[in-house]
Formats: sequence, C-alpha cells, structure tokens
Amino acid sequence: MTFLNVWAAGFLGIVPVIVLLYLLKLKRRPLPVSTLLFWQRILQESRRRSFFQKLRQLFSLLLHLLIFALILGALAHPTLDRQISEGASTVLVVDTRARMQATEPDGQTRFTKAQARAREVVRQASSLRQMAMITVDASARVVTPFTDDEKALRENLGKVSATDASGDLNRAVDLASELLASRSGARRIIVFTDRIPDPKPANTADIPVDFVTVGTARDNLAITRFATRPVLNSPQTSEVLLEVANFGQAPAKTNVELAYDGQLLDVKPLAIEPGGHVVQVFPTVPRPSNNARGWLTARLDTNDALAADNTAYAVLPVEPPKRILLVSKGNWFLEKLLAADQSVAFELLTPDGYSAAIAAKFDAVVFDNFVPADLNLASASGNFFFIKQTPFNAQEPVIDQPLISDLDSRHPALRLVNLQNITLLRAAPLSLPKTEGWNWQAPIRSFDHPLMITGEHQGGAPRVAALALDIGDSDLPLRVAFPLLISNTLHWLIGEETVSVLNRRAGESLPLATGESVQIEPLTPWKKEAARAPKPPTARELFQPLANGFYAWQTHDGQRWLAVNTFSEMESNLRAANAASAESLTLPAVSLTRLAGWPLWQYLAAAALLLFGLEWWLFHRRRTE
Repeated sequence: MTFLNVWAAGFLGIVPVIVLLYLLKLKRRPLPVSTLLFWQRILQESRRRSFFQKLRQLFSLLLHLLIFALILGALAHPTLDRQISEGASTVLVVDTRARMQATEPDGQTRFTKAQARAREVVRQASSLRQMAMITVDASARVVTPFTDDEKALRENLGKVSATDASGDLNRAVDLASELLASRSGARRIIVFTDRIPDPKPANTADIPVDFVTVGTARDNLAITRFATRPVLNSPQTSEVLLEVANFGQAPAKTNVELAYDGQLLDVKPLAIEPGGHVVQVFPTVPRPSNNARGWLTARLDTNDALAADNTAYAVLPVEPPKRILLVSKGNWFLEKLLAADQSVAFELLTPDGYSAAIAAKFDAVVFDNFVPADLNLASASGNFFFIKQTPFNAQEPVIDQPLISDLDSRHPALRLVNLQNITLLRAAPLSLPKTEGWNWQAPIRSFDHPLMITGEHQGGAPRVAALALDIGDSDLPLRVAFPLLISNTLHWLIGEETVSVLNRRAGESLPLATGESVQIEPLTPWKKEAARAPKPPTARELFQPLANGFYAWQTHDGQRWLAVNTFSEMESNLRAANAASAESLTLPAVSLTRLAGWPLWQYLAAAALLLFGLEWWLFHRRRTE
C-alpha cells in the first residue's frame, strides 16, 4: 500500500489529546440539596469517573479513536499498488479541429456537445480508472497525463477550445496507443469527434478504440483559396484569386466582399451549384504604400453552420525597391528597362570600377558582356545575371541564327514570356556546369545548345542566370517578352517569395530566427485594439498559429504581417459527419457499480461518518459517555 499524503501522519499527535480529554476529571461545584438521597447517585457517578473505573469502560474511548483513525487514514490517501498497476487506463481524445466549431440546429457547437460527452466520462475517473487527455488539431498534444483526479481532468477539459486548424485524427489515436503501451490492466481509447476517420484506425496492440460522435450533416459555403500576386507590367497593382465552394445539397447564392485595410473595394454576387466551385479574379487591387498595413480580406455574406471559413485573409507585402547594379559599357535597352521598373532601384557602373565589395551592397548584379576575372561561382555569395559573355561559354564557334526549340514555361524566369517568332542573329555557345551543391537548368534551348542557364545553390541562395544573347543582335527589345524576361529573372535572382511566406494555413509552423517574434493573438480589420506585445522566442523556435487572422511578425528587417487561414475542404465539408451517438458511455470497471470504483480514502471517510453518527446515537441513548 502506498500513502500519497504522508504529511497526514503529523496529526497523530492529536491521539494523546483525545485520551486526555476522555480522562479529564469533572470539577464539581458545591450546591445545597433538599435531601441526602441525591448523594447516593453523586457517589456512584464519582466512582464511575475515577481513573481505574474509566479504564474498565473503554468502548467510548475506542470508538472515538477509531473515528479519528478513519479520518486520518482518509487524509493519508492510501492506494493499493496493484490498483495502480492493474487498474483500468483510458485515454480521451478530444477533437479541436476547425469543423468542431460548426453550429448545430439547437444553437450549440459540435465542440460544446463533445465537451459535454467527455465530461460524462471524466466523472468516472478514480484510482481504479486513471485517465489521460489528448487534443488534436494540426498536431496531437497531451493536455493531461494519467491521473485519477476528476477535478484536474474536468478543469483541463474546460480550458480546451476548438481551433481554426485542420489535422489528422489518426495521429492522436497513435499517440494515445503509445501512452497506453507501457500500462497493464484494461486499456481503452475514446475519441470525441463529429466524424469517424476513413479509413478507421485499427485497434493497436489490442487496445479498443471507441468513437463518440456529435453533430449532424450541415450545408456550408467556404472560401477555399485566396491568393495575391503583383501584376508584372504594373507594380502598383495586384491580382487577387478567390475560390468559393458549396458543400451543400442545394444551389447557393451569396455576395463576396473584398476589402483593403478595412475599406470596401468590391462586391460580387456568386451563384454556386451543389458541390461546385466558383473562381473569381480581382485584377485591380492597389499595392500598399509605406504607411499601409496591406491587409486584404474577403467575406461571404452568408449565415451558415461554420463561420471560420466565411472570411479569408491575405497580405500584400510592402516591399522596398530592390537594389540592382548594372555593370556595362553602355546598353540603352537595359538602362531604360531598369529605370522604368519601379520595383527596383539600379545604379550603373563601368567594368573598370567594379569590385566585389561594391557588388556585396546590392541584391543582384547584372553583367552586360563582362565577366570579372576573379569571379568564383563556387564561393560567390551574391546573385548574378550574365548577358552574352558568361562564365559558361564553351570553346566552340558562335551559333548563327539559332532557333528557340525548347522553352520551360514553368520556370519563374519565363512566366508569361512568349518567345515565338523571335529573330536572333547569333548566340554564344554555353555548356551546363556540373558544380557540386548547385542545381543547374537550361529553360531556353536551341536543340542541343542552351540559350539560357539558371542555377541556385541547394540552400536557395545564391542564384545565377546567364543569357547567351546579345540584346542588340536580336529583335527581343522590341517585343513584350523583353521586359517580362528581364524582370522575371531579376525577381527570381532576388528570391522574392514573401507572398507565399506571409500567407499560411492555420496550424502550419513558421520557423523563427534568433531575435524574431510573432504576436500571440491575431488581429482583424474589425478588431481595433492594439496587438499584444510579442513573446520573445528562443533560437529556432517554431510559431504555430491556430486561429485565423493577421499576426504581427517582427523580423530583422522590420515588422511584417502574417495572414493565417483554414483553407481545408475536409474541415469545410460538414456533410461528411456521422450521426450523433445516443447511448451513454460507461467504462469497463473492476465492479459493476460506480461505488466499487471509489478510491480507498473515500471508503475510510464514509466509515468515519457512519461511526460518527452511531456514536451520536449511542451518546443520546446513554450507552457512551
């Protein structure tokens, strides 16, 4: 037997006090009486209360000591070792994914119903039935380790809430199986959710898995995609892509409202067939200025079962112009092109004034018919764009009037670039390098001859591009493809991928560098209070947002905004729900009744209370003193 509250032994010092109170001699006070007949009874009482007479009648003393011993035993919280090792162990898995926020016809959410069902099971916790609790959203985490404390389980269950994240329920079942693997006795996993996963997890290591389902199938509209990108030929505007899905059995009509920094920009009506998707493009969204947040929101004017997927958030990043260095003896086309691109700020330098120290101050360097003599790509740390003369020139004759035979339109440098019917007088012969640790491609080819080579280090930086053409020896500057090709290549070299980084799904982790921080709670355009101070993270900490909205992200380059959305058809499709479980869930126990599941200290306390009532009855019947 194990005593969990050893400090209760300190109350043993009260035992002598109980004995002394029992042996305490009553002090008589003188009182005149009318007859001596009363003296006989007084003398009998005195004899009975003498020391030795009291020791002959120990029933009352032993009864009091027994009651105190039972109370002391209850305070010590004794537990049999075999009860800990052989009792029943149950893991409760509570689903906190976004779909659990769905409202049912009675006004309650699915999560509220799941909490109520879990609370019924928690009431059965005891030393014979220890329980642990796991929640699951984007990841599975242990909320409460194995315990028989019903109060702790109930309190932790009340602190849990549904999130906006999507996740895999089977991960939580696997984690529950790992928790139960080292425990003997009866083992069980109970999952509280609205939908049994398909495929249903099999019993792991002979551990039964029971599903308690809540909720009913509901119709729902949801925003499943919301993305932005700058218009290449107009840096001051952006394109916005919006996709809305109808997860219902009837056609639906709604309006979508597009707002920028809380100001309404556009409203479009939508009509969606059952199970259908509608895509809308907003092509004229202004890019944010330096004093704007760049918050872009889309809202569905509908009142359906799940509100979390009716609003979507996106960030239009405020990016300062990128610094470009053009090393050239003079190229009128390149100079005019770079001067017209408002997303870059370029400086012109002749080859005689070039140095590696100067190049290190720029985001990318364009070499026009010039290659530095001391350039070593294997150890270079900058981003370089070579035109005509490149480090990859082969010792072969110049290619006369090459034809473009292969074009990799999926490459970022060739996005929306059309090179059909381009006239090229000549091109320098290039050969793909085989530098270790680099990924080299030839997105433009003339049969076996690469006309353009791109390469990036395995870590993503630095990057290199080479074009085997002399711009003046072609009609490329007269085509729309020319500014697109140069702009795409420069932006690829710089690595502008901030839009994808700043827009993430709920539950998706964001690695933070040392000194970076993200605010704890999200903001929305309708939540005007100031953001809470960010919690300073440790080095390489991962930030995992579980609620939709905008988060202030403090980086080394200043503050950015992080947009978080659910964007999960699995969470938005509320038709895929199982019928609610109606039967009550009773855990397998050592005995058939709840009374048999009481811990030992409760039995002791109940016995003390029973004896205390018995002693009170005997005292009034003059059987004890």
